[in-house]
Amino acid sequence: MRKLLVAAVIIVALLALSNHSKNQRATLPDLHGLTLSHAQSRARAEGFNRIESSDATREDRAQLLAGNWKVCSQIPEPGVHPVTTPVEVTVVRTGEQCPRT
Repeated sequence: MRKLLVAAVIIVALLALSNHSKNQRATLPDLHGLTLSHAQSRARAEGFNRIESSDATREDRAQLLAGNWKVCSQIPEPGVHPVTTPVEVTVVRTGEQCPRT
């Protein structure tokens, strides 16, 4: 019976923490022009942990070395958002031009 009570307390605590993080908001900085590694660091420093990247060209290249890629666009735009919001960036290799949208 005691183990069941402890398990219930843990579950309630985890649910409370989960709801708390859903309500937390932070300012997502402008990531345009940064290297992918710097953009990831800046977003994480503000509390955004769900950061995804994709090739801005139609080549679908993998971003293996984040320092070799430059951010062309981001969703959502810079501003205040829930920290659980996924941040999506499109990138090109450093030295390449971002495609026109």
